[in-house]
Amino acid sequence: MTKVSILMPVYNAERYLSEAINSILNQTFKDWELIIINDGSTDNSEKIINNYRDDRIYYIRNTENLKLIKTLNKGIDYCHGKYIARMDADDSCFPERLRYQVEFLDNNHDYMMCGTNAVVVDGHYNKTGKIRNLPDDNLLQVNLLFSPPFIHPSVMIRREVLRENRYDEDYKHVEDYELWCRIAKQGKVANLQKDLLAYRWHDTNISVLNNQVQEEMKDKIIREQLKMLDIEPTDEELYCHKITFRLYASGRKQNISIQQSEAVSAWFEKLLRQNKKIKKYNQDDLKAFLWARWAVLCISQKKYSKIFSPAFASYHPDVLTQLFKLFFFLKNK
Repeated sequence: MTKVSILMPVYNAERYLSEAINSILNQTFKDWELIIINDGSTDNSEKIINNYRDDRIYYIRNTENLKLIKTLNKGIDYCHGKYIARMDADDSCFPERLRYQVEFLDNNHDYMMCGTNAVVVDGHYNKTGKIRNLPDDNLLQVNLLFSPPFIHPSVMIRREVLRENRYDEDYKHVEDYELWCRIAKQGKVANLQKDLLAYRWHDTNISVLNNQVQEEMKDKIIREQLKMLDIEPTDEELYCHKITFRLYASGRKQNISIQQSEAVSAWFEKLLRQNKKIKKYNQDDLKAFLWARWAVLCISQKKYSKIFSPAFASYHPDVLTQLFKLFFFLKNK
């Protein structure tokens, strides 16, 4: 059995496609197959793909444009590897990506998937930033209550897990976030703390072109996640839930009033009360996570004296240990 199947959908990707394919060919880990599905491209993508003569590359051509979700679900059936790695046609992998992810999943049988960190590059491969996500399952489970903590083209998933958990067409543009939430309910997840992907950010990214729809669908997922705590948030509560992840929306700082800060604190207290009853998350982990988000809010508003005195503060050693880990993570993010 092939160890890794790399699933790469392609649609009019001629500008970066060779670079993406070459980054797979240059992997230090060699036991892989690359499943390329051309979703009705009208540019030179097919010609570029056909120039490659590696027996590990399998080319499938959709007779019509099925769009991303149907193409991904179709591609899963062509994957025969023990693990399935996602890859986009405009990104590129660092040479050690597959090796590190295979080693992790081979050595951690209770984990269903793992992602990686990434370097953000522009259309000319200039480094413009970085993406850092939390590494550990316990905090990732909490993070999923607020936002997607994985880079889609960086993940590697056990084949049987992905075959039993297909992408849901009802969650267009956030199909990955919804999938991570489902998988995380069934087992452990992780992010490797290594830059193993060059993630290309440009004005044709799905998240750029479909920002409004994407945000509405994210809200739907968040509401579904909150139902697990037996909470149906009001619009104001949903705003409080999301604001610490949107303080610099579109690159512009969001100013928060004192009343809004108090509402955020009250909302975090509500989450903790409900979790204490339902026991969905480890209470200390949730408290530390919320405290770290509170700190982000305070720092953004220059209310530094409030960082260590939220109404929900706890000075239990387990909470403080996680809190300072999160502070260190945020500092280096």
